[in-house]
Amino acid sequence: MRVKHKAHEGRLSTRRIAHYIVTHDVMFFMLGAVILLIASLGLLRLSFSSDNRDFFGASNPDINAVLQLEDTYSKSDTLIFAVVGEEDICTPQGLTRLRAFTEEAWLLPDVLRVDSVANFNHSYADGDDIIIEPLLSEDTDLGPEDARRVKDIALTSTELVHRLVAPDCNAFGIFIDLIPSENASIDRLDMAERARALKADWQARAPDLNIHVSGGVIGGVSINEAAQRDMRKLVPLSFAVVTLLMLLGLGTISGWLATTLVTLGGTLATLGFAGWMGIALIPATATSPLAVMVLITASCVHVVLGWARRMAQNQDRLRATYETVEENLTAVSVTNITTAIGFLCLNFSESPPLAQMGTIVAFGIVVGWLLTGMFLPLILRRAPALCFKPVHIPGHQLEKLASFALHKRGLVSLFGLATVLALLGLSQIRFNDSALRYFDKSFSFRTDNDAIEEHLTGMESVHFSFQAPEGHSVFSPEFLSRVDNFTNWVRTQDKVLFVGTVTDVLKRLNQTLDGGAQDSYQLAPTQQGNAQAMMLYELSLPVGQDMNQMMNIDRSKTRLTVVLRGADGQDIAQFAQRSEAWLRENEPQIATEAVGVGVAFSKLTQRNNQAMIYGMLTVLVLVSALMTLSLRNLRLGLISLVPNVLPAILAFGLWGWLIGDVNLGSTVVTTMTFGIVVDDTVHIMIHYNRHRRRGLDREAALRLTFRTVGTALMVTSVAISSGFFIMTQSGFLINQHLGGLTTIVIVLALFTDLILLPAVLERTKL
Repeated sequence: MRVKHKAHEGRLSTRRIAHYIVTHDVMFFMLGAVILLIASLGLLRLSFSSDNRDFFGASNPDINAVLQLEDTYSKSDTLIFAVVGEEDICTPQGLTRLRAFTEEAWLLPDVLRVDSVANFNHSYADGDDIIIEPLLSEDTDLGPEDARRVKDIALTSTELVHRLVAPDCNAFGIFIDLIPSENASIDRLDMAERARALKADWQARAPDLNIHVSGGVIGGVSINEAAQRDMRKLVPLSFAVVTLLMLLGLGTISGWLATTLVTLGGTLATLGFAGWMGIALIPATATSPLAVMVLITASCVHVVLGWARRMAQNQDRLRATYETVEENLTAVSVTNITTAIGFLCLNFSESPPLAQMGTIVAFGIVVGWLLTGMFLPLILRRAPALCFKPVHIPGHQLEKLASFALHKRGLVSLFGLATVLALLGLSQIRFNDSALRYFDKSFSFRTDNDAIEEHLTGMESVHFSFQAPEGHSVFSPEFLSRVDNFTNWVRTQDKVLFVGTVTDVLKRLNQTLDGGAQDSYQLAPTQQGNAQAMMLYELSLPVGQDMNQMMNIDRSKTRLTVVLRGADGQDIAQFAQRSEAWLRENEPQIATEAVGVGVAFSKLTQRNNQAMIYGMLTVLVLVSALMTLSLRNLRLGLISLVPNVLPAILAFGLWGWLIGDVNLGSTVVTTMTFGIVVDDTVHIMIHYNRHRRRGLDREAALRLTFRTVGTALMVTSVAISSGFFIMTQSGFLINQHLGGLTTIVIVLALFTDLILLPAVLERTKL
């Protein structure tokens, strides 16, 4: 009797709330408008980020190692130009152009250093004198002999080949270091614009050459451009598709307009919230309005279809609105809360943009939930109905599906087999992140990177900072010998294209000091000899050409830079692990860790995946508890976990078999979608439980449930999956994976709810 009493009290409370909302619909509409206006004002504060380091948290050890490396050596933003010809461009004309390009590069704002073959400081002996000068003099005209000389020197230099010149001499590189953006006179967007203008100018002047530009500045700006592109194209496209699907599926113009108003309001509020919070948008957060849009739509659909069904039965509009709000109040509230919880648990993420996306979307969902209750009743009650025949599966067909799923033997076994195959597919998944490959070929940043890698040098760098023994400098012969041993080993590794090390510079200088003898290309046997050679070299360097990029100020540390070609995130991670293991085993006195933005990205996905395990457990506990409280039945609450957990397992298993690679966006899908897929289960279980308590048997309760909510589930699933599928059209790989996996999860969730859940209810006799 106590249970019945509580259930009766619960229905009474729902009835009172629904009656109050519908009776005071004008007041709630005005209140919703005020909330929307305040939230939307944040749009004026909205901004976009141009820094890929925003993907890392302040406590991330890998990116902190990069920052420490920059503090130890030289910190700068970078630009990389590549000049590529169809054939050998180590000609008088090609070198003259390179010299002019190098000189013009110095004219860009905030330039600290420009490196190219033209100004490479070559050392040679002239009798008893040691000459250190740029490879190309500034004023003289270049002839064939000059070109041959430069080519011979450049192509035999380990400091130039695969970095500033291609081994077949059909490409040159110009590397530019800039004042860090926080101290620069112009921002990154302006610098990127000027760099691209320089590229376009030279492309026009030298149509026989291909000019490419990349570097950290261009990469950061491309992140900004990707975010704005998705905001401008994908969000409006998703809005258009979802509203069209709603129009066809709802069968009522007024219901469609109400849904559109709520959806648009929630979307604007989401962006406004980001502005108020000072969250600078990057591609991962720029698609937040898209997610909010399709999820808010789901709540509206259940209300509008319930109202349309009653209107088709010729009910009074006021009564139809009241009964619809009462019928859906609990289910819509629970689904919105569980979805918001799922997104809020993204705050466990190691990557701030993904955590921010979770917060932004959760806020948008809550606002959408409020607007659903504040806007819909007034429009449904007072606007012209304008109903027409909708496009969806008839109710009697859904009842047949319920009976089929309830009595068809073997369905549970079939899903069990699919789960086993999915678990095997999970073993095929590998974490693979590379910031350079986040962009598809619709971005010039990606196509220029690919061209530079093909013709000149690699675009991924891994750094090692070696500490000289206490009381010694980096010129200690024993220390340099250990660094040189590691250098020789590194050069044998797969995908390693170039190694920049102080030992190569010292070997060249010692060879020059020894008169250029071939067998004297080696380190000096004393610390004093190496130090004197470097001092002589540095005293001859022009302004902006110091050695601080390789050695720290007090010359107690040196940096070794390894350039990889064609390396993805997995390759970078494996190279870093092999290198660290080799140092520990062979040169433990100088053992250190691999450092670099590429290394940090390659580890971020793994770190994030581990962090999201806690997020998944949290959302699992919270949502399950909320489901159990809503159903007032522990067994039904536990049963509801089956169709909620299984879709993610099946989706990732399928992804493992078909795609294999996952990135940062993939790692949050399980936590994020758990709150989404619960929506369908909530509506089924709440209606089913309500009918069972009224005395209906299992089949009758399920058939009535499918007739009542089945259409809404299918319409919302199609709308949500369509919205997230549009995200796969992003040019940014994180959004592609996030959209693709979420789409698969939602589609599979619909199948598990409509087919597996009835079979489980039959097996458990609930």
